[in-house]
Amino acid sequence: MCHDDHFRPSEYTAALLRQLWTRPPCTGRVLELGTGSGVVLTALAQAGAREVVGVDIENDAVQRTRELLQSLGLSSASVLQGDLWDPVGTQPFDLIVFNPPQLPVQGDAPPSPRLRSWSDGGPQGRRVLDRFLEGLPLRLTREGRALITHSSFLDADRTRVHLDRCGLQAQVCQTVTVLMPPCKLEVLPPGWADHHEGRGLRRLGPYLFSDFDVLEIRHAAAG
Repeated sequence: MCHDDHFRPSEYTAALLRQLWTRPPCTGRVLELGTGSGVVLTALAQAGAREVVGVDIENDAVQRTRELLQSLGLSSASVLQGDLWDPVGTQPFDLIVFNPPQLPVQGDAPPSPRLRSWSDGGPQGRRVLDRFLEGLPLRLTREGRALITHSSFLDADRTRVHLDRCGLQAQVCQTVTVLMPPCKLEVLPPGWADHHEGRGLRRLGPYLFSDFDVLEIRHAAAG
């Protein structure tokens, strides 16, 4: 079952943190889209980035992130409310981190304590991901990198085609298997899990497990 803390960091967040903690820190301009609990943005700020910016469409997430930063004396980071790229325009960043919503949430899904935006990726789960990829080349410095989560059921081949069209390339840094909790399963369209079983989803008795990758994305011209 889901945790009472609706902003509790997920396994997706933990995988992104692992990447940040095992790499040389980025000391330039960094951006996190979808700050949620604020832990990723806080890790970026603690690593000594020159400028730290976070964005979330959900006001409660913005407040939660600001509170965490302030509690650790990291008040110089900026947290903005808005939809995806809107709050930052076309500003360039050296590192962009994003855990996009990736589930095809059905229209009559049960009400949630959070906005649907935290998990709703549109009918095929790609609506936010594709918008992110389309806008990424303009916001990524020439030698910049993006780290994102990418569920296996989203069709990696389609993502590669999209990246090529945007002049980007990606490599898999880490693959993680997670248990999909009932609170996620109950918002999915009927039959969706059965349709995708074997394509990033595996069922063991009453339990459904999902694979996701952490991708590092950069400009193809950067080599």
